[in-house]
Amino acid sequence: MLTTQAELTRREQVAPEHYLLTFVCPPIAEQAQPGQFVHLRVTKGLEPLLRRPFSVMNVNLSQGSFQLLIQAVGQGTQILAQAQAGAVFDLLGPVGQPFPLPDGAEQVLLVAGGVGVAPLIFVAERLKEQPAPCYVQGLFGAQTEDYLCCWLEFSTRCDEFATATEDGSAGEKGLVTDLLDKQLDRGGVDRVYACGPVAMLAEVARQCQEQQVPCWVSVEQRMACGVGACLGCVIPTRCEGSQHYQRVCREGPVFAAAQIDWEAMSPELDRC
Repeated sequence: MLTTQAELTRREQVAPEHYLLTFVCPPIAEQAQPGQFVHLRVTKGLEPLLRRPFSVMNVNLSQGSFQLLIQAVGQGTQILAQAQAGAVFDLLGPVGQPFPLPDGAEQVLLVAGGVGVAPLIFVAERLKEQPAPCYVQGLFGAQTEDYLCCWLEFSTRCDEFATATEDGSAGEKGLVTDLLDKQLDRGGVDRVYACGPVAMLAEVARQCQEQQVPCWVSVEQRMACGVGACLGCVIPTRCEGSQHYQRVCREGPVFAAAQIDWEAMSPELDRC
């Protein structure tokens, strides 16, 4: 993990309140793995004080650049959404545990919800670059068609691709987990990777457990230090029947879905 600086070279609005940011920082581009994130300070002042975590969406090694997908919902992300090309930001990264990629050719199913698409775009790209490329299926869900941000970047990296929207404005009407249920019933899926709201991840975990398909999830969580010291980002997990708390910034953000105590996270599920 590095403490470094990155220059913003491009800011593009890709959906209502959603922005795709391109930064130049060769060390991050060279070291980042799918599922890892950067912890970015949005201002040189004291307000807001805390850094913000963002999953790396993809990297361009020849240009030494990487991209972040952000949703402007609070003070920090609003500052980023208004930043101009040439701005320089302080960041830590790459941080966290990445997705465990298969050693050989497998059929991999990627399930994205909202901005959770970002790390899965990176995963899909790396899966196709492997010596034995995997067969990649992508599922993407959002409230409406307008919020299927960066769907083209996702779909072009997949062998199969389908969408679901809650209002039926694109793809099937319903939830992305409805699509997952159908895909798992077809069989042949070797592993599942997912990122999105906690309620979605809990349902993905449940379906994969029923079908006995290995599943890993990237958990989105508020955090303060990003280095494991403050314990502000812990989530409940289970090991041999006992509950333990693990840090999203250090032991995560990627966890085996069966490892997480989803029932203990029920208060968060109610807020989704």
